[in-house]
Amino acid sequence: MNLSTLFGSLVDVTLVGILLGAGLPALFALGIRLAHGPSVVTADGAVTHHASPLGKTAAALCFGIIIFAVVVGILWVTKSTIHQYFAWDVFGTEA
Repeated sequence: MNLSTLFGSLVDVTLVGILLGAGLPALFALGIRLAHGPSVVTADGAVTHHASPLGKTAAALCFGIIIFAVVVGILWVTKSTIHQYFAWDVFGTEA
């Protein structure tokens, strides 16, 4: 392993770490914000939130991406065990 390969791998790991470490929580926060919509204060002082259908759909898409990433992460971590016990090669990496 030479220095350029090592540096390239370090950059790859850093970018994935930033994407998953900051990107997924930011996507979750965006989904929460889209799911609530603007605040409306009524005459009696109650605060209500009415999200638009587009906002709810966008929030569902954000949460779907997060769920997909979590499931793929779990499958990636357990791929050898799944291959050993069920003979299912999840990502085509077991040979």
